[in-house]
Amino acid sequence: MKIFDIIRMAFRNLFRSKVRTILTVLGIIIGTTAIIIMLSLGIAMNVSYREQMSRMGSLNVINVYPNYDNIQTGRRGRNDVWVEPTISQEELDKIKQIPNVEAVTPFYQTSVKMEIGKYLGYVTIVGIEPDAMASLEYKAAEGRLLNPDDKMQIVFGSNMKDQFYNPKEMRRGRMYFGWGGSGEEKDINFLEDRINMTFDMSYGDRYPGSQTGKKPKLYRVEGVGILEEGNWETAYQAYMNIHELVKLDQEYKQQQANPDQKNRKRKTEEVGFQQAKVKVNEIKNVLEVQEQIRAIGLNAWSMAESLEAANKTQGVMQGVLGGIGAISLLVAAIGIANTMIMAIYERTKEIGIMKVIGARIKDIRRLFLYEASMIGFIGGVLGIAFSFGISYLLNTVGVRFLGGMGMGMPDAKLSIIPVWLVLMGMVFSALIGLISGFFPARKATKLSALSAIHTE
Repeated sequence: MKIFDIIRMAFRNLFRSKVRTILTVLGIIIGTTAIIIMLSLGIAMNVSYREQMSRMGSLNVINVYPNYDNIQTGRRGRNDVWVEPTISQEELDKIKQIPNVEAVTPFYQTSVKMEIGKYLGYVTIVGIEPDAMASLEYKAAEGRLLNPDDKMQIVFGSNMKDQFYNPKEMRRGRMYFGWGGSGEEKDINFLEDRINMTFDMSYGDRYPGSQTGKKPKLYRVEGVGILEEGNWETAYQAYMNIHELVKLDQEYKQQQANPDQKNRKRKTEEVGFQQAKVKVNEIKNVLEVQEQIRAIGLNAWSMAESLEAANKTQGVMQGVLGGIGAISLLVAAIGIANTMIMAIYERTKEIGIMKVIGARIKDIRRLFLYEASMIGFIGGVLGIAFSFGISYLLNTVGVRFLGGMGMGMPDAKLSIIPVWLVLMGMVFSALIGLISGFFPARKATKLSALSAIHTE
C-alpha cells in the first residue's frame, strides 16, 4: 500500500468513531495546553527577573569592593587606629591585566550640597574615569557623557530633581521627602542653570542663632548631560571626573582638619577607593573574571552571579511546572492507547481481511501508528492555539488585575510562549501519540488472519 492510501484510511477510521476521537483529542488538548502554559509562566518569570536585573545595571559589569572580611587589609595609622580598607591603584592595575577585561574604573563617592536657583539639594556625587562611562554602558538622554579633559563638568542621573528642595518651603513647615520628592514639579534645568557646589552639607540651611562658622567654599560646576531613565543604580547620583573630585574632597578635608592633621599632607595618589567597576567583554566570561578578582584579595559581585543563582532556582520551578503539565499529557497518552486498543477489538475482522488480501504487516502497523500520531498532532495544534488564547488573557486581564492590587508592573508579562516552545509542543504531542499507538499497532500485527475473519 502507498503511504497516501494509508493516511487516507487513517483519517477515515478516525472519523468512524467521532465521539471517541473527539474525547481523545480533547485529552491531548488539555495536556498540551497545560504543559505549554506552565512552562510559559516560568519563562515569563525568568525574563521579568532578567529585565529587573538589567535596570539595576549591566550584566557584563563586575562591582569590586575592598575585602572587609580580612581584617589584615586594614592599615594602621600613627595613632594605632584601624583605617577602613580601600582598593589601591596597584590592585586596579592587576585587574586590568586579567584576560577579557575591557575597562576598569575606580569609584570615589562622597556627598555634596548643590544650589540651583532657589533650590538646594543633597547630592551623592561619584568620581569616575570619563573614558569608562561609555564602556560601562552609561547613556545620555540629554547632553553628553564626561570627556577626559572635563574638570568641573557633571553628568546627572535621570531622577536627580527629586534630590532638590526649596528651603523656604521647609521653613514654612513642608517636609523634604528625598527620593521621589514631594510631588512638586521643580523648575530645574541641569544643562542651562547656574550650579554651585560645596562640601559643606549645612550650606543654605543656617537658621538665626546657629553657629555659622567659616564661610563655605563654593565651586561653580557645569551640567553637561543627563543619563537615560530605567537604571536604578544611576538615577539618583551625579558623576564627575574622579581626579578632580578627589582633589576637591581632599582640599576640603584638609581645611576641616585640626592643625596637627594639616601638617600631614596627603597625596592624591595615596587615596584608596571604596569601589571599582570592571567591564567584561562577554557575559559568559563574567564569573571567571570575578573569581580572578577575588584571588587578588578583593570582594567582587555581579548581576550575572545573581542571575545564575536565580536561573537555577527558576530552572527547578520550571521543572515543577512542566512536570504538572506533563502529568496531564501522560493521562492523555493513556487515553490514546485505550482508544487504539478499542479500535483493534472493533476492527479485528477488518484486520483479518486486510491480511488475507495481501496487506503487509508493516502497512497494518503504519495504519495504527498514523492514526495515533494524527490524534496527538491534531490535539497538539489545537492545544497550542488554546495556549496562545490563555496567554493573551493572562497578559491583559491578569496584568491589569495584579496592577490594580499593586502587585505588578504595567509592562510586565505573566506568560511568554517562544517559538521553540510551540515547536516542542507540536512535536511532543505527535510523539506522544506515536508512542501510545506502538503497542496497539504491534497487537494488530500479531492477530491471526483466520481467527480475525471468524470474529463477530
